Amino acid sequence: MRIDLTGTNIEINGELRAIVAKRFAKIKRRVPEDAHCEVILAEEHNPKIADGQKAEANLHIKGGTINAKAHERDMAAAIGRIADEVVRQLNRRGDRARARSRAGADTIRHGQPGSAF
Repeated sequence: MRIDLTGTNIEINGELRAIVAKRFAKIKRRVPEDAHCEVILAEEHNPKIADGQKAEANLHIKGGTINAKAHERDMAAAIGRIADEVVRQLNRRGDRARARSRAGADTIRHGQPGSAF
């Protein structure tokens, strides 16, 4: 999986890159190699906005795009929240795919009438 980091009103340094790499390691194991993830980190300069650190992730995989956004006081917390949200959406996507594949399957108990079971 390729991760592209973009910063708006914030400088992307080695520390932020390390945090993103650590948090998205679980996601890398679950998606194919050709997946592409865009992580956008932003800082609001308005002092009236309490949660001034913003993080957004767009994961492009075969069959669709997964989006997550978070606003926090701390950038590391915002990155952790979007990583958790992407994992949750991947789990939900997998559960739905399994349910659809099992929906049309016949079982032994509820097989077709006249079957040899």
